[in-house]
Order: sequence, then C-alpha cells, then structure tokens
Amino acid sequence: MTNRSPRGSRRRMRWMSAIAAGVAIPLALVGCTSPDAPSNVPEGEVGGTLNMWIAGLDSIDDASVSAYEDVYMKPFQKLYPNVTFNSQPQNDEGIKQKILTALAAGQGPDIIDALSSSDAIPFAQAGYLEDLGPLAEQENWKDTIFPWAMDVGVVDGKLVALPVNFETLVLFYNKTLFEENGWTPPTNREELETLAGDMEAKGITPFTNANADYVGATEHVLSSFLNMVAGPAKMHDALTGDIKWTDPAFVDSVELMTDYFDNGWFSGGVKQYFSTTDPVKYGDLVNGKAAMFMSGSWEIGALNDYFDGSGQEWDWAPLPSLDPRVAEGVYPLSIGATIAINSASQNKPAAEAYVKWRLTNADDRWTAIKEFGDLPLPVKFDASTAPADIDPRFIAQYEALSDASIAEKVGYVTWTSLGAGAEAYVLENEDKLLTHDLSAKDFLKGVDDAFQKDLDKGLIPPVYDTKG
Repeated sequence: MTNRSPRGSRRRMRWMSAIAAGVAIPLALVGCTSPDAPSNVPEGEVGGTLNMWIAGLDSIDDASVSAYEDVYMKPFQKLYPNVTFNSQPQNDEGIKQKILTALAAGQGPDIIDALSSSDAIPFAQAGYLEDLGPLAEQENWKDTIFPWAMDVGVVDGKLVALPVNFETLVLFYNKTLFEENGWTPPTNREELETLAGDMEAKGITPFTNANADYVGATEHVLSSFLNMVAGPAKMHDALTGDIKWTDPAFVDSVELMTDYFDNGWFSGGVKQYFSTTDPVKYGDLVNGKAAMFMSGSWEIGALNDYFDGSGQEWDWAPLPSLDPRVAEGVYPLSIGATIAINSASQNKPAAEAYVKWRLTNADDRWTAIKEFGDLPLPVKFDASTAPADIDPRFIAQYEALSDASIAEKVGYVTWTSLGAGAEAYVLENEDKLLTHDLSAKDFLKGVDDAFQKDLDKGLIPPVYDTKG
C-alpha cells in the first residue's frame, strides 16, 4: 500500500498549527499558477484545467506523485475527459502558509484539501473559500453526509469546507499476547490499572506510545484522557464556552495521564517515550515487549505492515471509561482533512464536479482506502460495498464509528475542535506536563487563555452534539 499521510493526517506529520500571516513567501517558489479558464469545451460540459497542489505525501518523487494521480485524478478524468489537471507537488512543511500566500494573491490551487476544520475558519473569514451551500443543497448532501460533518465546515453561516474523511481514537493491542495471558481489553479504570500491573509484573510495558518521530503524538494521548476521564459532555461544555478548560474534570484528566507516565506505563518511562522511534515502537508491540497502543484509526496500515509475517495478530477496542460518569464505548471524532474550493477559481464548474466526485463516488473511495491508506467519508458506513480484501478490523472499526456518529455517542479531539491558537499552545506545551515543567492546572490555564482568544475571534469550529 502506498502510504500517503492521510488527512492530510495527524499520523506521522502535522501541518503548522498557526498561520503566520506576516511571513512572505515568493509566489514563484510555491508553484502558484493561475488556473486556466475552460476553453474549447462543448457547451454544458465540464472541462478546462484544474490547478491542484499535491500535499501530504511521504515523498514527492515521481512514483509517489504518479500513484496519487492514479487514485485522485485519473478516475475523475474518466468521468470528465475534458478536464486536465495542472498538478504541482508540494512539500508539507509550511503548506498552509504557502496556500494562504497564494490565495492572498488571487492564485493558488482550485481545490484546497490540506486544511483542518479549524484551519478553514480564517481562510473563509478572509474570503478565500467558495460557499458550498448551494452545491450541498443541489446534491441533497444533508441526507447522506453526517450532520456533524456538515456543521464543522460552516463559517459565518456559509458552508465553506467539507470533511473528506473521519477517524477516531481507540485502544490497539497485541491480540496474540492478550490471548496467551488470558487478558481482555479493559473497559474501566479498575480493569486498566489491574491489567497494567499484571503486565509490569511480567516485564511487559503497558503502552507502546512514543513520540521521537512525531513530537505531536502526545496530543493523541492527551485527547484520549480528556475523553476517558472528563468525558465528551464536559468537553462539549468547554468548547461552547459554558465552562472553563480549568474545570476540575480536566485537571483530573491531565493529572491521571501524567500519573500513568510517571508509572512508566508509556514506553517504560518519559525518557524512553521521548527517544523511542516508530520502528521500535511498533516492533515492541509486535514482539510483546509492549501490549497496547493508544492512538487513532490512521494506524491500521502501519500495524498491518509491522505485524505481517510475525505470527502475531493485533486487534482494537474502544477506549475504556476511566471515570464512572463517562459512558463506555465513546468514540472521539477526528477530521483528517477537508475539501474546499478557491473562491478565485476561474474554473468553478470543474472544481464543483471534483468536490462532488470526492464526496460521492464509493468505488473510487474504496480504491483510495485500499491503495493509499485513506479513510472513509463522513457518511453512513456501508460494509457491504467493501472489496473482499479490505481488513475486517478496519470494517468493524468504521461500522462502530459510523453507528456512534448516528447515535451521537461521540467525543472530541483537540486538533479538530479547538481553535488554532489553543491547539498551538497544546502542541508547544503538552510535553512539559510529562517532565513536570508545567503543572496540570497551569497547562490548562494556558489552554483556556488561548481558547478564549480563539472564541472571541470566532475561530472555534461549530460544536456538534454528543450523548457520550
């Protein structure tokens, strides 16, 4: 499988958290070519040139770019043969700033798909994103796309971005190791702590999580604890501004996380957590040196790669509830990437056709999942349409997440639901919690201060409902 960092994903890399609007980048260096208006296209047909930037690849070599085009461009051109793509590979570093600079000059790509839901807000407020509301109404998307997915892309009453995938946080584990020891995945705090103690007694590290190769991975763990301890209802109230992020429930969440780190339950200790690379992290899970992994849906491809041929099996379970007030089986909702249209595009008919295709063509979406490690659309998951060779654990996870979405038994993650300023603060300071250079209360005071500034500026994505 070709591994695109989906999400433009959280997985192993992250875009810049905040947009440094004052940084000037010469347009010639970022490949900003004005889109061509359609020409010589039969009346009533979609055609012309679409300017596309290809970002989120592990590498922008010819083979990787060609693989991307095979999945995300050529199938579309079979439906719209009069459309040609001007594709321009982009390095991930600073990609949002590059897009911002290009859009400010009235240029850039026709299709913008490297933004999170919170990223899209300042772009929309600046007038750079096309209103997709009329297209959504024409296509009747409210009947097919989850309501929360329609909501998160609304800025100032206009639908300007739509998620092209969704994901969740779960507990992965070495199934073979669990079966050998008679263990079952924990569902509550008592079970988790008893299990971790048993693992320690056998010389097994409870969690293989580490962040040497991607420092922001601590955010995955932090979001897990916020959902497991404080719970989605508390997070909802904080995101709507009804309570502060300094609420005792959030302090309890962060302090329990740091207690577990102090216990050595993550990578054997904080020092090892900071120094363990991905190959070692995954390898420890495979060979039974570690037993569990607290992370997201995007890990499935990597787990298959590392477990392949090992004689071991992995599996997954929902995150356990670590507080009696938090329901079991809650699935935090994460958005990997959104899709939007440049409001200055000179070929909006083709851009709209492309957005429709990305959001509705099930067969091509399965190809992207199979060949490119992509994730499902935010629509009711229909397992019956899946090719026979799709991993059944993938199917089970997304059936559960789809059902949870419909039942509103969902939680929140910091990178999807916080504003850019608050998330930047989280990324810059979360590891100070693990070294005790920052207390839980002081950390959350910083989160709340940054969040309130984002809230005052209207930079918080719409908050979907939860019954979690």
